[in-house]
Amino acid sequence: MKTLILMLAVLALAGCGAAQKPADTAAGTPAPATSAPPAATAGTDAAAAAAPNVIAELSDQTLIYECPKCGMMFDAAGNCSMGCGPLVATQVAYTCPKDNQAVAKAGACPRCPMNARVNKTAVAAAVVPDKH
Repeated sequence: MKTLILMLAVLALAGCGAAQKPADTAAGTPAPATSAPPAATAGTDAAAAAAPNVIAELSDQTLIYECPKCGMMFDAAGNCSMGCGPLVATQVAYTCPKDNQAVAKAGACPRCPMNARVNKTAVAAAVVPDKH
């Protein structure tokens, strides 16, 4: 529970520091002539689109990318948005706590009154043998 509260607080603070688009740009009005040339902003937009998105709460994901230092979860490979380092591919499985059988998603178990158990397992990176 503490981890969830901490994660929500971090996400709220991260959202406060995000750059806001001007109202005229959001409404579809062309940007003023003082804006950066399209070639300069295209790379920035592509990098932002390629950045992994934070997963606030698991629902039915089976593969996530988790930061080994802070525990934040993301939807794609890359680096942690908190600056911790590279993300680790993690397999996610949901099981019934009563009979240990697979469940389709997180939340209420369809077979018992408890919530499904979430099991995370880091996916091992491919081992490349030395060429000596």
